[in-house]
Amino acid sequence: MKIFQEKQFINRWWLSMLILAIIVIVIGTAYYATLNAEEGTALAVSVISLAITFPIVLGLLYLRLETRIDQEGVTVWFKPFGFTKKHFSWKEIKKCYLRKYDSSEFGGWGLRGIGRDWKAYFIYGRNGIQIVTHKDRKFLIGTQRPAAAKDILKRYFQPIPESDHEN
Repeated sequence: MKIFQEKQFINRWWLSMLILAIIVIVIGTAYYATLNAEEGTALAVSVISLAITFPIVLGLLYLRLETRIDQEGVTVWFKPFGFTKKHFSWKEIKKCYLRKYDSSEFGGWGLRGIGRDWKAYFIYGRNGIQIVTHKDRKFLIGTQRPAAAKDILKRYFQPIPESDHEN
């Protein structure tokens, strides 16, 4: 069984700066807010600040786009956020192909199209796996390995001619 797996991390200088800014702002705000406060208040503010900041920083550090294509279909998600996980079985896919895109087409990078008939998951780059379902929903998945993705799509995806299936 052949499998295509890809993990894309956000390895950008601006992400490091964003994380550093979040930490500095939260620690600075907590420090100045509790400068003349009682010890119990200072402790409560510090704990609340850490409880808010820690998951955000960890989420940003471990954020990655994972794609898997196998004989079952296409699965994609932004880890560690399980609510972003999508699976498309080959039966529900009408079209599946590689295409070039521009992030401005979707308003930037990330998770796009929430609440619409189209969605896009991408971190950076210009290559994507375009999926169109039989319900005409569109889904674009960014990839940094377009040649490998194309090979595996040729192996597993056999489109059903429009005239052969009924709604």
